[in-house]
Amino acid sequence: MGKEIILHVEGLRTEFQTERGIVQAVNNVSFVLHRGETLGIVGESGCGKSVTNFSILKLVQYPPGRITDGTVLYNEKDLLQCSEDEIRTIRGKHIAMIFQDPLTSLNPVIKIWVQIAEALRLHQGMSKKDAKAKAIELLKLIGIPDAEQRADNYPHQFSGGMRQRVMIAMALSCNPDILIADEPTTALDVTIQAQILEIIKNLSQEHKTSVIMITHDLGVVAEMCDAVCVMYAGRIVERATIDELFYDPKHPYTIGLLNSIPRIDQDSEEHLHSILGAPPDLIDLPIGCPFQPRCTHAMEICAYKSPPEFSMGGDESRTVACWLHEKEHAHG
Repeated sequence: MGKEIILHVEGLRTEFQTERGIVQAVNNVSFVLHRGETLGIVGESGCGKSVTNFSILKLVQYPPGRITDGTVLYNEKDLLQCSEDEIRTIRGKHIAMIFQDPLTSLNPVIKIWVQIAEALRLHQGMSKKDAKAKAIELLKLIGIPDAEQRADNYPHQFSGGMRQRVMIAMALSCNPDILIADEPTTALDVTIQAQILEIIKNLSQEHKTSVIMITHDLGVVAEMCDAVCVMYAGRIVERATIDELFYDPKHPYTIGLLNSIPRIDQDSEEHLHSILGAPPDLIDLPIGCPFQPRCTHAMEICAYKSPPEFSMGGDESRTVACWLHEKEHAHG
């Protein structure tokens, strides 16, 4: 018997109407998240990672954004069909999100404890006194010194790393089933990054919380994740376990990302590899494979036909959207 699936995203499409045309930000994205699993979603900036997860929680602003297709099943309930009132009962309580920029996500004129307590009062019906006590307890849990005093501070009185910890405290206040972490260590120094990741990892293990880790940092992926989805131009181009991704990458884009990371066993004189060119314009995507103009392995078919996701060895959880692996798929 396999692991319990807690979230199943199928055929998700999200677009944005702009003056130049329609941006296909998320283009037929599908994946599953198991209970207690940490799933990494990686790729260059603008590939659709964050929009995918905003779509899951129906946080895409309309206009200009619009979810045009797909299902997002959480405990067999399609979140995309929920009314605004229904989805509000799920956000924060069952599925929580750590946003990329804590400074813009926190209200500058409201005390820290009040912002943490809001979800506790809304979803758990706590009194103001109990909610404040719980907020202070959460601040201690995530390593804020002098939590009783700091709870009465405002966001501008906290450093970037401490504000990020506050965001984690808010996200974890109701013990959610799923935690979405959108670039949780961006703009933090390396020491604070390590502390933030350690907090998320420990809390995930203790509470069996499932985590979606959105990042462009493959070092974070190696440290945190059980499975990975690699995104490019709004699509998932490769799905793999963490070991499969690092030891047997299939898609040329994944290989390019891995080759661009400095390695400790590499000759210091050796130049880092970089992927040639730039990501495609999502308003005017190529007819064939979106990676074809940058791919050193491109074939004739890549220019006019977009590859489907091929499963490797008959394993639905190990897929790659690349014509190079069509034969492997057939033999699998």
